[in-house]
Amino acid sequence: MNDYPTPREKLRTGNFPYKFKITEDYVYADTGWTLDKAFESRWLRISQDGVVTVKANENGYAWDGCTPKKSLFNLWIIGVPDGHVDHRTMLPFTYHASLVHDALYQYLDTIPVTKDQVDRLFLKMLGDFKLRKLYYFFVKHFGGMGIEQKGL
Repeated sequence: MNDYPTPREKLRTGNFPYKFKITEDYVYADTGWTLDKAFESRWLRISQDGVVTVKANENGYAWDGCTPKKSLFNLWIIGVPDGHVDHRTMLPFTYHASLVHDALYQYLDTIPVTKDQVDRLFLKMLGDFKLRKLYYFFVKHFGGMGIEQKGL
């Protein structure tokens, strides 16, 4: 048995859809972070030089893109849009930014980086997405409310 930190307990009620799933680890190296100690958990790794790895493990890692979202009668998903498909990646504009942001927020109470650093990384990863500043505003002011960061 591993001594990994566990994800935050988050009570979700209703029908919250997962839209995306990775089946291979996703690595993002351009954080600019330097840590005193690496962070390792079942779903997330942050190296001392700031490389973030979202782990797919044996079942894949699923997330809902930009939140909030709700499923309407299991037919439609309503909520924050993930942007149209970027021709360079053939994925929605917010795909990788929302993946990394969701994984980091899942461990926000124990990771050795601040909420501000995580939110700024989200903004950076949104690249040339036209609504990036609006999305950043909302995660900065409304994301992770009530979470006490103990990993700092």
